[in-house]
Amino acid sequence: MFQTAAGVTVPFPEKLSEQYQRNGDTLTCNLSFEKLPDFVRSFYAELEEPLFLAIHPDAESDEVWYLDGMTKKQLTLILDGYGELLYQDGLSAFAIGSLATEEELFVQKYKVLSLYSPRNGRFEALLEQFGAVPTAHLVTAWDTFSAEYPGSASRLEIAGQTVPDMIKELQKIGMYKG
Repeated sequence: MFQTAAGVTVPFPEKLSEQYQRNGDTLTCNLSFEKLPDFVRSFYAELEEPLFLAIHPDAESDEVWYLDGMTKKQLTLILDGYGELLYQDGLSAFAIGSLATEEELFVQKYKVLSLYSPRNGRFEALLEQFGAVPTAHLVTAWDTFSAEYPGSASRLEIAGQTVPDMIKELQKIGMYKG
């Protein structure tokens, strides 16, 4: 069964499938939550350094925080410490990408994934490795919502920290507001 993050409620998760849809240079994808951490790591393992991390503490606002110029090892250290918070929190969104190629993974609210690459087909094999199949009509969490059955997202605290707390800590190593 399709799993969602702890901070996310989708009224009909059974309507979601592990699929992706191409629209120009972007792939939009659903992956069951338990696969997200490994997928994120596999994605950035394929990127050219330097890398960036962008965090939207509230996916509904324009506020974005950036940490640029990272190696894969540095990003791994950050995700080892804060990944669970980013993956589970329902209100935030984040992106990881390459400053060299501009390829990017955007983990949106409700954990809908967007993968951007100007190189056609670049990440399709990776998605398929994680069980996602191509489709002409992707049903995302957003498509399951109605006035009667709205989705919900909530701010989580993990190990005594929230996403805003994490941002404060990452400012000590150069994270800045965009």
